[in-house]
Amino acid sequence: MYIVKVLIEHPVHSLDTTFDYLYDKQLLVGIRVSIMFNKQRLIGYVESIEETSLTKEQLEQQSGFRYQYIESIIDEEPLFNEELQQLAIQLSKLTLSPRISCLQAMLPTQLKPSSHQATGIKMITIVCVLHGGIPKTAKQKECLDFLMEHSSLALKDIPFSKGVVDKLVEQGFVEYQQREQYRKPSIASLQKEKHVVLTQEQQCVVDSIMKKEERVSLIHGVTGSGKTEVYLALTAKILKQGKTVIMLVPEISLTPMMVDIFKQRFDDQVAILHARLSQGEKYDEYRRIKRQEVKIVVGARSAIFAPLENIGLIILDEEHDGSYKQDSKPRYLTSQIAKIRAKNHHARVVLGSATPSLESYSRAKKGVYDLYTLDKRINKKPLPEVVLVDMVDEMKKRNYTMFSTLLRQKIQETIDRGEQVILLLNKRGYASYVRCQDCGEVIKCPHCDVTLTYHKDEQRLKCHYCEYQIPFPHSCPDCRGTRLKTIGFGTQKIEEDIEKTIQGAKVIRYDVDTTRNKNGHLKLLDCFKNKEGNILLGTQMIAKGLDFENVTFVGVLDADMSLNIPDFRSSERTFQLLCQVSGRSGRGKKTGTVIIQTYNPDHYAIQAAAHHDYLSFYDNEMLYRQKGKYPPYCHMVSVIIQSKRESLVHQSSTHIKEYLENHIHQGIVLGPAKSGIYKMQDIYRERILIKFINTKEVYQALEVMNDYYNKQQKGKVTVVCDFNPYTQI
Repeated sequence: MYIVKVLIEHPVHSLDTTFDYLYDKQLLVGIRVSIMFNKQRLIGYVESIEETSLTKEQLEQQSGFRYQYIESIIDEEPLFNEELQQLAIQLSKLTLSPRISCLQAMLPTQLKPSSHQATGIKMITIVCVLHGGIPKTAKQKECLDFLMEHSSLALKDIPFSKGVVDKLVEQGFVEYQQREQYRKPSIASLQKEKHVVLTQEQQCVVDSIMKKEERVSLIHGVTGSGKTEVYLALTAKILKQGKTVIMLVPEISLTPMMVDIFKQRFDDQVAILHARLSQGEKYDEYRRIKRQEVKIVVGARSAIFAPLENIGLIILDEEHDGSYKQDSKPRYLTSQIAKIRAKNHHARVVLGSATPSLESYSRAKKGVYDLYTLDKRINKKPLPEVVLVDMVDEMKKRNYTMFSTLLRQKIQETIDRGEQVILLLNKRGYASYVRCQDCGEVIKCPHCDVTLTYHKDEQRLKCHYCEYQIPFPHSCPDCRGTRLKTIGFGTQKIEEDIEKTIQGAKVIRYDVDTTRNKNGHLKLLDCFKNKEGNILLGTQMIAKGLDFENVTFVGVLDADMSLNIPDFRSSERTFQLLCQVSGRSGRGKKTGTVIIQTYNPDHYAIQAAAHHDYLSFYDNEMLYRQKGKYPPYCHMVSVIIQSKRESLVHQSSTHIKEYLENHIHQGIVLGPAKSGIYKMQDIYRERILIKFINTKEVYQALEVMNDYYNKQQKGKVTVVCDFNPYTQI
């Protein structure tokens, strides 16, 4: 008899412990099992097993607990290797999250310890030759000779009828076998394979990184400086050592482009993991990785948990990007997980960016990371010329549109030359919100403390946080007035404006709405690459990674939008966004230009972006961070207090503030204050911010607080601890 300790599938703190079940055979740690829990059939994850000589009755008599048997076994082998099992435990402690949520974060949906069963395996029929001989007919002999040349083939690929093959099976010359066929993800074909010789600067970076094991390296390379070729060269060297590579990119939209590049260089040694794959594709890719059938995994954030063995290199491209922070439990930072896995495997970590995060660059300056600089574009192409347009001056000229006179002129000139344009607007939808002109009320989401966004093509108002939506109303829900007006600009409205005013404009809108469907982003990028459109209009998704040689002009419609967010990283994010999107211009043989429209042309972040001057931005921003005691001068954790009852949120926040101030002596406790979005999905939210140096003291205090509210109180108020917070929402 075996006592099996099982974690159940619900990722809540009150159930964050193992439950004992019985089984009459030895099991493997790390497999899923079917169990009954509180009269529900659930899926559990086997965490440990103990053999016992006692019977079920003796165990129950000894413990006073009624044992149940495991109903069935789901997996023949563990979902994780030993390293990933230990990583889940470590991640749980780092993020103060339930262990099962950490395991679930590591797996594609079909394999998560949950009640959802795995997507079925796709099987094909293979014809295998057993031996030669003389069949009964000439056609059968011709077919057998063909099969003997190929040994085994899929039935669908044999140029003979199934009836002929059936006769060969009857005579014992061949047999049918069922074999698994993987579902392969679609990828873009945006790059042309060419023989690349590294520049002297690139080769120096590669050689230096390869000389040092178990180090974190930061490559600070301007846009177009050839960081990707450095990644490819490093990967080739690591593969020659018999080791494996994880290549991460921040945006799903960038993943296919990176996969395409790696596939062309390394062929079937590459697997892809990201959220836009179909359920079956994710399932198959994960199993290919786990079975060690590939050497390279390319993907977005969650690919950091790929079950590779013998990892030699982990790369985070665009390492500064906020997408590398998981915003639901477990709220991990990808670079932190990368460093843990690299330590386990004695591997290298490479961080790359044209605009490194201040935390990473300061570590590099201190020597904690190795710093490498690529400050010139390939073939010494010039960085694009950047022109700032003061929109206050445009308003003085009675131009109240989103387009300055110069921007319209440059778009038209670019299109007339047969070249392409990228336009960035940091929002989606047709208009920001709808206001009643009779009473002044703005139409808000009833479940979230935000305005509803107008989407013209569907004639609907949508909440971008909880997906609540309604048809465009005929009257104000507050006063019943009928004078409703759309306020502000979104990508849909900009698209409409361009097509009305720019001659020959063919706009491809690239945002969350137009890329929602599977492979939607691939189709749009292919269209732009094939010049089916001459203007690519989008949100932040278009700012990074895209490389189109015919793009010679980039326009930024509202550079100040991200500056106005009440967040200490707002200047950094604005600088990064402007530099990244500017870098999309002039990557081919033709020189590029950029226009940035702004109401704050003298702001240091905008000035530094216009001059491609990372160091001046870094120096300015570090002064503000030092004065305000913000990272990298301290660590931070955001404590989010949540409840459906507003009074409970305020009461608990006050109590938590007092507790933290009494137990944290080497830190600063700020708040409580309402979250950026106070009400989200009918839940009220306040937050407390802690700035600290002594990590141990803060973790000890938060562990006790986390246990009290999330386990003992059982759900009236929940508390989330977000270490290294990336948003004030």
